[in-house]
Amino acid sequence: MKRPSRLIGLLAKPVIIASVVGCFSFFGLADQIAGFSANLGDRDRIVRWSAVLSGATRDAVPVTLIDIDAAAMARLGHPQRAPRDMVAGLVALAAAKGASGIFLDMDTSQPGMPAGDQALLAFVSAYPGDAPPLALARRLGPAEPAGNREETLAEQPSILDAAVRGRANILWATSISRIDEDRVVRRWELSQTFCAPDGGRTLPSPQLFAAAVASAQPRPLSDIQAFAAARTRAICGAGTAAAASPAPSPSPAPSPIPNPTWPRNPDQRAAIPFLIADGPDLAAPQFIRRDGRNVPLFRRVSARALMTPAGTVVAARAVADDLLRDRFVIIGASHAESMDGHLTPIGFLPGALIVANAVATAPAVLSGQPLGAAGATLIALALFGALMAITSRLRALAASVVVAVAVLGSLLALGRIFAPSTAGDIVLAALGMVAFLSTLDGLFTLGKDWRTRGWRALLKPGKPRAAQGTEDVA
Repeated sequence: MKRPSRLIGLLAKPVIIASVVGCFSFFGLADQIAGFSANLGDRDRIVRWSAVLSGATRDAVPVTLIDIDAAAMARLGHPQRAPRDMVAGLVALAAAKGASGIFLDMDTSQPGMPAGDQALLAFVSAYPGDAPPLALARRLGPAEPAGNREETLAEQPSILDAAVRGRANILWATSISRIDEDRVVRRWELSQTFCAPDGGRTLPSPQLFAAAVASAQPRPLSDIQAFAAARTRAICGAGTAAAASPAPSPSPAPSPIPNPTWPRNPDQRAAIPFLIADGPDLAAPQFIRRDGRNVPLFRRVSARALMTPAGTVVAARAVADDLLRDRFVIIGASHAESMDGHLTPIGFLPGALIVANAVATAPAVLSGQPLGAAGATLIALALFGALMAITSRLRALAASVVVAVAVLGSLLALGRIFAPSTAGDIVLAALGMVAFLSTLDGLFTLGKDWRTRGWRALLKPGKPRAAQGTEDVA
């Protein structure tokens, strides 16, 4: 029979733990603690840490989203799609206020109201050559005919094709993000290449376009064309000629010689450093240094605020300069009828906000030191070895603290050298190796104990009994 003092000692620990857990549960803290513990190994948590710590805002592009939201659609009388004459007015407003670049994130493959289509077509046809560079979203669809099992995409015709042809400062772009198996968007597609017997063609993404025209040191559109031509040759074959494009309109000043090595790190499927969430109150405004002053990284304005009671766009003089001037302007829609929402590591976002995240952080990704798969693996192995060497003699709690500090330090250091997405991938790979080795070590220990203890190897080992003292017998 166990002595009462020993029985109390055995029960004291579980009683104290149960009391503390019960107290936390009573005040609603247990779920928060459990969620925090689960998030320590969450992949998306590492993505968010990487975005914050690895320098994703260096040389960032200040972005303004003109959002055709539910309030704007209500002002317009709830049409099926945004009137294109109003869209043309929004683009004209951004151009008049001196935006560094404009991306119209709207589908123009299907005709709308005739009057609106004519207004947008006339505006694009007369777009001035000295106006800010303009990118239009090209809709992609299944290739015709679908002769093979592999699903391929092709460019869909647009009502603006004739108007864009021959324009020096207007180009088509593809806004495509990678959707993982869990239906979460985490990566971008930097470009899309289409091969055809009569010549291939590569379309840039909005982030590649913005990194050229809206960075701290703008580049000519010819750099994008040089990148697209090199990409087309690499994918469609060295002997494939690029699809013929009309000669651009003459410009008063000659364009700089295109740089075929730009961007420095053309990562086709880099992770998007998500810094911009949905909703005005989710995070404090972020500021970046631009031209010697602090400017907001992101601004979002409802199209309703830029409309008159009659539904037309207000005059440029009625809009503050700092809202659009020297900022990359995205014109997109977040209303429910747009059907353009996706899951991301920071929640459910409309497609225009995903584009805003990719655009704002594109310079940090594209200017990073390029690193191939072999180099990233070697660095991940080195980080894994360092983690195992440091934590091999530590208890679980101390080891977890050391690993957390090492992860944060690695993201901070690697993100300054390589792209933020590369830093996150390296850290995730190293953590995966640590988890895998820990699992193997546990299975090895269990198998070794099973040979001597049988099923009792599943139980915790008992504490060794204290040695009994001996008395000298006279």
